[in-house]
Amino acid sequence: MNREGAETYLRLLAETELRGPMMPARRQPWSGPGGSTARLTAVAQALTAVRAIDPEIVEDILADFDLAVSVRQPADRPRSGPPGAAVPRPARLRFPPPGTLLRRSRLAALASREPVRAPQPGPGPGGPDRLVPVGLTVPYRDEGLSGEMFLMAFAHTVAGARFTMVWQTHSLHDPERDPIHPGLLPFERFTVTDDRGGRYQLEFSRSGGPEWAGDVSLRPEPPRGIRWLDISAPDGPVVRVELDPGTAKPADGAEAADGTEAAGGAEAAGGAEPSVSETKLSPGEHLLVMLAERLLTVAPEFPHALRMQLAAISPGPLQTMATGMGDVIAALEAADVLSPLSPLPGRLAAVCAGMRVSGHGITAPPAQDLPEPWLSLLAHYQRRKPETVPVRDGYAAVAAALPELDGIRLALLSLLNTDGGSWLQVLARGLELETPMGPFGIDSYFPVSVWIRDSGGRWHACRPAGGHSHNGEYVGKLQLVPPLTRSTEWIEVLAAGPSAQVRVQLPLRWRYL
Repeated sequence: MNREGAETYLRLLAETELRGPMMPARRQPWSGPGGSTARLTAVAQALTAVRAIDPEIVEDILADFDLAVSVRQPADRPRSGPPGAAVPRPARLRFPPPGTLLRRSRLAALASREPVRAPQPGPGPGGPDRLVPVGLTVPYRDEGLSGEMFLMAFAHTVAGARFTMVWQTHSLHDPERDPIHPGLLPFERFTVTDDRGGRYQLEFSRSGGPEWAGDVSLRPEPPRGIRWLDISAPDGPVVRVELDPGTAKPADGAEAADGTEAAGGAEAAGGAEPSVSETKLSPGEHLLVMLAERLLTVAPEFPHALRMQLAAISPGPLQTMATGMGDVIAALEAADVLSPLSPLPGRLAAVCAGMRVSGHGITAPPAQDLPEPWLSLLAHYQRRKPETVPVRDGYAAVAAALPELDGIRLALLSLLNTDGGSWLQVLARGLELETPMGPFGIDSYFPVSVWIRDSGGRWHACRPAGGHSHNGEYVGKLQLVPPLTRSTEWIEVLAAGPSAQVRVQLPLRWRYL
């Protein structure tokens, strides 16, 4: 990694931007300081994301740039500040102070810095992690309302014990009315008892995605060796959750994808064992992969009317987002984190061409060897009617732990279809949750590429959709683009990091809300 080359490129780009017309930075959550240009902001965020430059140096460069822009304003423009206040002269910024071009002492300290990750909690004193698919309904009645809490999966780790869940509520005065979701369930009135007589309360936490979905933790934490839990709801029956897969009861009313009754209830990773293979991507290549996937999953951010005809819309909205991609590639090459022979710039150019994005500045010709998941999603967007037929709301209980990928461990807890979208609930360890937003809106805190191939051969990209952390673990949802269809009988999950990727196939048994 060439840290001096990274800083030099960023400073030279800032000087170039000062000499020519400047495009203001996009007003997006990932934009930098107000005066910085879109190109400069994107390059600074990219170099920071691959750890090629100290964030403090970036702040200094951008601050100097903003000051230089302010003193180059026309003389007749009103000046801010009190009358008589001193105004810096342009000449004072003509040459940087000695030692600021390449702060070798700071760069040398940075060179020995190791990535700082969240603490990796190991197995608790009671044993290894416990992941159990559930797929049960807990009905309740409370103050003129009735409803159901759908338990999707159970996870007991060093951070505690929790259920992933979703709920719906009905009015007792109008039973024919569609389900409503007013506020939270009365969790304080639910009681939980284990096979040893221990009693627990439920504590709700939202984990991204739909407002009526999340996870409920057991307080206090139960012993790890318990065999079952009885959940008692207000004015409702007692529902037993078997935690031993060998004695688990079939999920009541569970259906296969074709609508038939499920023979074995909700299933966990009942398919093949996960397979692991090497990827060997450089930090720059991995960043470009995340950038391409960001483009491929940007459709949900457009209004529904635009998403219906994404292939035919003006390139304007996406072009604004892509400004500076060519500069980012050049900066990564200057920092020696991206080889000039890498195929990733050409593949990114092909994604831009497929989504009708121009003005990105990528000089590499579009490549022909795109990964199969990228081609599948591009083909989806280029259909005349890319939106799938709305599917019935429902969920599939899955529970599978994936092998470690570059210090990050993922566990899959459930799949949810609702409001025309699909979400995959995950539990993750080893994430750097304080990582700033990456260039072009990349979620740098979740540096894992996750794709799902359904039983029909279609690929779905998974993008972070919010969550929460507790005791070194992160529980959140990944939104699937495009959503799954009702006919999905099984899925293949592909998760990849810079050095390795893992594949696992999971059968699905759907329950409908």
